[in-house]
Amino acid sequence: MTKELWLLWVMTNIELTPAFLIHRRTFQGSSLLLDFVIRDYGKTRLVARGARKNKTSFQMFQCLNISYKGKGELKSLTHWEINDKPRRLIGNDLVLGLYVNELLSRLLPDNEAHQKLFDEYYNFINNINVQAKAEKEFSLRLFENLLLEELGYGLEFKSDSLGNRIEPNLSYRFDDCEGLVVSENGKISGKTLLQLDSQFDSKPNPDQLAVLKKFNRGRLQTLLGEKPLKSRELFIAN
Repeated sequence: MTKELWLLWVMTNIELTPAFLIHRRTFQGSSLLLDFVIRDYGKTRLVARGARKNKTSFQMFQCLNISYKGKGELKSLTHWEINDKPRRLIGNDLVLGLYVNELLSRLLPDNEAHQKLFDEYYNFINNINVQAKAEKEFSLRLFENLLLEELGYGLEFKSDSLGNRIEPNLSYRFDDCEGLVVSENGKISGKTLLQLDSQFDSKPNPDQLAVLKKFNRGRLQTLLGEKPLKSRELFIAN
């Protein structure tokens, strides 16, 4: 048995660690399978035994402190308590939250801590219902960029494919192999790329936000594959 396999099967006992629930489904009749993003342990699947029978309520978009233990890949949730204010997302805010949760559920590897991403998720969820529409869209693009970076697919927004500094008055296109390339027909302005790198206090205008949405969608699609995101159907419906 390899060391990695042995560590997988050794008893785990984690006490009151910060986590967000990102996905849930029924399991063996009276139980629930719960996918959490845990700040110090990454995406983790736990079983809440008897939770349906006991009518236990687990809320998404609210930080919890959870405890769990067990051996093997599927461990048991043993205790949970709320460590956050109530947060009720409705309408398009709810759609955005579900979209982010689905990205994390689909793309994050199991049991790999991403503390910076966890903190940014907390910030995104906490501010979503007080931001204007354009601010929400820009915050979402920044979150997508951080997710891609954490997965090893980040981009350097300060320089182009040749190592030249991004110029705010030039236009760029994105090539999967080369990266950011100066192009007269490019749809992404240099100023917008620098805004993504937080070098400007101003935010992209609606036209550039639409370009960034398409830009990130293409980058994410490479990782998501052919299976569509369920939450995108809600975007269309709204």
